[in-house]
Amino acid sequence: MGDSPEERRSKDAVPEVSAKEAETGKGKKEKKEKSAEGNQKRPASSQRGSLTKSHIGVPLGMGAPAAKPTMRFMPTYRLESKNPLNKERVENIIKAVMNRHYNEEYMFHPKHSLHMAAQVSEEIKNRIKLDNYDRYRYIVLVTVGEFLMQGLYSMVNFLWDAEKDGFVTYSVERPSYFAVCTTFYLYYD
Repeated sequence: MGDSPEERRSKDAVPEVSAKEAETGKGKKEKKEKSAEGNQKRPASSQRGSLTKSHIGVPLGMGAPAAKPTMRFMPTYRLESKNPLNKERVENIIKAVMNRHYNEEYMFHPKHSLHMAAQVSEEIKNRIKLDNYDRYRYIVLVTVGEFLMQGLYSMVNFLWDAEKDGFVTYSVERPSYFAVCTTFYLYYD
């Protein structure tokens, strides 16, 4: 009770070991005995330091990613689009891109036409997406073929809403080839 903080520190302090004692190992033994005595004198709360320490704010270990909170949205119960699709605008985009790529200078080649059709369909889809039509998904299909006295029939079946879903088609015909672009727009709740 009458111990001052300075006296308590001196009792708990472990004496330093000289170089001779360290060589013989005698200092280590004495040091362990004194530290064991010091631990017995400490209050019980200091012996359980790991249980009382707060680990809040300590960064996570290497490679452990922090968990991101998930965003939860309340249902809007809104059935109509805020920015409905403008069919005429989509048709103008398709015409402009198809006429620019499949013009009089274009020569049909099976390998090059495949890559060209993929690029044209991506460009059309990206330009339609720039208009930010709300709640729509797009499928852009570009077909290119060479005129060799053949016919072409194509059929596509979808289960869709006749009021909100639809398609726009545009074809370019030249003496040596044809190119058909069909864009489907599907309303997505």
